[in-house]
Parts: sequence; structure tokens; C-alpha cells
Amino acid sequence: MPFHAPYICGCGKKVPHGVKCECAIKRKRDYDRYYDARRPTSSQRGYTDKWRAASKAFLAEPGHQTCVSCGKLAMMVDHRIPAKGDMGLFWDKSNWQPMCGRCNRSKNARQEGGFGHPVRTQGGQ
Repeated sequence: MPFHAPYICGCGKKVPHGVKCECAIKRKRDYDRYYDARRPTSSQRGYTDKWRAASKAFLAEPGHQTCVSCGKLAMMVDHRIPAKGDMGLFWDKSNWQPMCGRCNRSKNARQEGGFGHPVRTQGGQ
């Protein structure tokens, strides 16, 4: 039976393999609180009742029912180019595409650096 040795955390504690040290969990929690406190709310970013109605109407249009990535049922409207506060780009329907939740999360993680991936720049690096 394979055995993995414990590791030494940056704080100096010996931690069993596959377990996170309490200090790492606390750092993550503190980071999340710090980030969330500074991030605008969804309504401040434009995701209002008006957006919900417009995206629902977009998904009801012919040709917008399936995800552009996998072909499954589209559940949300994705911005091809992230609007990042640009309301003109946010409301530009040519920047919208139908996506399922899984493909949308995956795309955003690739482009915006989620799940430990590096953030991609416009040049693809």
C-alpha cells in the first residue's frame, strides 16, 4: 500500500499528505473576504432585472438554445469579451453567446486565472 510522507507547511507544522494546514485555510478565508469586500455587487456590475430579462429573451431566440462549446442546453448568456465595467460592451448583443454553466465556468477560469491557472493576456500568453 503506497504511503505518502507528511509535508512541512510554511508555518512550520507537519501536515499529513492530502490535508491542508489550518494556516492555509485561514489565509484562503482571509483572501476571499478581502477580495469580496472590494468586488462590486452583481447589480453594480450590470446583472440587474433588466439583464435577466434580456438574457432570457436572447436564449429564447432561434439558434441560441445550445451551448456554443459543447452543444448542450444553454442556461446562460456569456460575454465573449469580458465587459469589465464597460456597459457598451456589456449590452452589445454581438458580444453575447449562449453557454451551459460548465463551459462558462471553464472559459472564465481559463481567461481570468481561476483554479490556479495563470491569467491569460490578449496575446495568449
